[in-house]
Amino acid sequence: MSELKRSRDFDRMIVEAIQGNVSFYAWQSIGGVVEKTELKIKAYRKDYNEIELEICEGEEDQMSKVISGNRILNIYVPELSVSFSSELKAVTADKKIKLYPPTSYTFYERRKHERIIPLKTCHVSFEHNKQMVKKSIFDISLGGIAIVLAKSDKINIEKRKIFENLSMNIGLKKITIKAECVSSVSIDRFKFDYLPYGGYKIAFRFIDMSKEDRKLLIDFVTEERLSQATIKKAN
Repeated sequence: MSELKRSRDFDRMIVEAIQGNVSFYAWQSIGGVVEKTELKIKAYRKDYNEIELEICEGEEDQMSKVISGNRILNIYVPELSVSFSSELKAVTADKKIKLYPPTSYTFYERRKHERIIPLKTCHVSFEHNKQMVKKSIFDISLGGIAIVLAKSDKINIEKRKIFENLSMNIGLKKITIKAECVSSVSIDRFKFDYLPYGGYKIAFRFIDMSKEDRKLLIDFVTEERLSQATIKKAN
């Protein structure tokens, strides 16, 4: 995680977000409870010193909960692994939100998608060697997941093996994804308290999922990241 000054890299990411119709999430922690609302980015006007976002349908009431008294909006963009806080410039009658560009931003990881170790227990299930395997998810991102196993539970999965119907239970939702095994590496002894004799970490890359399942995944990763940010701030 790095705190960076706004630069051409930030400008480039914002332009890519516009082109990709990426969701931005405005959020606020109220009494330890995370309130958030989904926005779509519409324009970045450097000459006018503003970022324009649009409130998604049905999110109008929620928007009022995330605007702080000092008119600062906290923004998280899961598909960019970026967060920042910006001063509110204007709210228009046609559900447009205009922000002053931030002076700095936080970039969580240099890989494409930020990995989250979920607070809630999540499971992945898949068929391997004609048997169903169900394991806890160690970390999750918009691009894939990893599981961690004790040596006694080792599963031999060849790299690049494709799983057509990898099933994940995240929160109260179940989604099905086409995925590829991208790595299987040894874990040193005592790296984790619950694995004193070491173990294995197996990583999967998502290849394909439905639009609805991707939306569920984005919502879950966002909730987890914002909840963890709130806990960290409280401590």
